[in-house]
Amino acid sequence: MALPVLDTPKHKCILPSTGETVNYRPFLVGEQKVLLVAQESENANEQISEMVRLINVCCDDIDANELATIDLEYLFLQLRIKSVGETADIQMECEHCNELNKVTVQLDQTIVEEPEKVIDNVVKITDTISIDLKTPSYQIVNSVNLENSEDPKVIFEVVSKCINSIIDGDEIHTRDDFSDKELMSFLDSMSMDMFEKIQAFFVNVKKLKINGSYDCEKCGENNSYELMGIGNFFG
Repeated sequence: MALPVLDTPKHKCILPSTGETVNYRPFLVGEQKVLLVAQESENANEQISEMVRLINVCCDDIDANELATIDLEYLFLQLRIKSVGETADIQMECEHCNELNKVTVQLDQTIVEEPEKVIDNVVKITDTISIDLKTPSYQIVNSVNLENSEDPKVIFEVVSKCINSIIDGDEIHTRDDFSDKELMSFLDSMSMDMFEKIQAFFVNVKKLKINGSYDCEKCGENNSYELMGIGNFFG
């Protein structure tokens, strides 16, 4: 006699950067085992790769590699909440006595923090020239060495990969119209003021955030915390 087939519930969420509705299911026991092994390895790349794989198998019609970082993090957070639960225990150091405390964080209280200033994706750098930009996808972020994120070469590389087109008056030059070398020469020829306008687009982005507080187990003092980004939500 065949074993019964278990029904898996379906859920919906709206991606914060695009407003797109995504259908997803919780990850299964076997899938969670692989995720736990990746988490125990303490290898950040392995953990993110497994997160991307889970999103691809649990969501309908989604390529996680093409998602903006904020959407990737938000979608995995919803998967984690529906699959495991709405809380996560992480270690926090008391700012008064330095004691490590196990703090239960309410994942369902995560908010999407809007940027202080909304920058249009079409950035005007001169009276006649504008650049059409896109938010970096996970694939783009993963292709550069973010350990050197302050390195100008890394910044230029990310910017170059996020240019959809260059608008010169009535002419539109799409990304396929010029080589990487031509694009880098174009970026190199910019003034600092021009490049700062482009950088502002990438700095002013939506972020996931959790605010909370706890009383230290040792000294009893109250501590406030602010967690930014999904990497901090799970310790």
